Amino acid sequence: MWIALGVIAALVVGVALWWKFRDPLRGEDFYKFHVERKWAWELILTDEQEQAFMAGLEAYDDESTVYPHREAGALRVYHPSMMVSLFLLAEQFAALGPQAIADPAGAVRHLLDRAARSETGGVLHLDDDWMAEPVDGLDKYDFTSAMMTATHAQGVDGGYGDEDGGYGMLTVLTQTPQHVSRMYDDAHSHASPGEIRNRLDIYKAVIEEPEPEFVEGLERADAERSRFTNTLMYDYGRVLAGYRNMRPHMAYAEPADVMSTVLARMLAENQPGVTWTRAPSPEQHQRALDLISTRG
Repeated sequence: MWIALGVIAALVVGVALWWKFRDPLRGEDFYKFHVERKWAWELILTDEQEQAFMAGLEAYDDESTVYPHREAGALRVYHPSMMVSLFLLAEQFAALGPQAIADPAGAVRHLLDRAARSETGGVLHLDDDWMAEPVDGLDKYDFTSAMMTATHAQGVDGGYGDEDGGYGMLTVLTQTPQHVSRMYDDAHSHASPGEIRNRLDIYKAVIEEPEPEFVEGLERADAERSRFTNTLMYDYGRVLAGYRNMRPHMAYAEPADVMSTVLARMLAENQPGVTWTRAPSPEQHQRALDLISTRG
């Protein structure tokens, strides 16, 4: 019975997250830019600046596709192919002052053109053709799967991999503040499926719209949590180059172990191909190393 209730609870949470991100009216692209101002990088800007900044991103998106990983604080730019910290862009946009408010499209274009010229902290240049042919029998999908294994230790705080763009992200949280834990506990207290008496009750628990208090509570907790997280961004192409060099020295290791070794060295030595959405604390840097180096 306990197992059944656990499964139901998991299903309810899963459906709630689907409902949270579903988009019945406006289309997916609308919510790339027109959403509530709540993430940590957005709070760098005033209300007026944030609205202008998002309008500038939307204008750039009309010319050259971008995708904001809002919670991670990272912007995927497709042409030219790169990842750019939204914290960095928000700070630079604010520094432009009234000029950015007057011409947000021009301001964002200027900032992204600058990012494309130089791979500085918070900017990661990518190669869409990072894997020309399979390596060790791994195609880009297999490689991405192995990278997820290489970077996802037990208790990992979050991650993402894109085999086509050739990049990955690892979210780092050194310790969840008590008040954030309480916010999540409060949200989940509204997610109870109620009494499960028969199969019909199970179907209702899964398909019915989640309680608004549950969804709103999760959103508030996620937004507050983002104040304490940092995101490591890394380039698959340069991990692959390191993999080719390291493989002869780790001939019998699993691919994920080789990737883990390569990425850990890149991070420890601050090599090109890795960067953060904002300058990491020593604890965040060590946390990332631990997550990359220890799995299971």
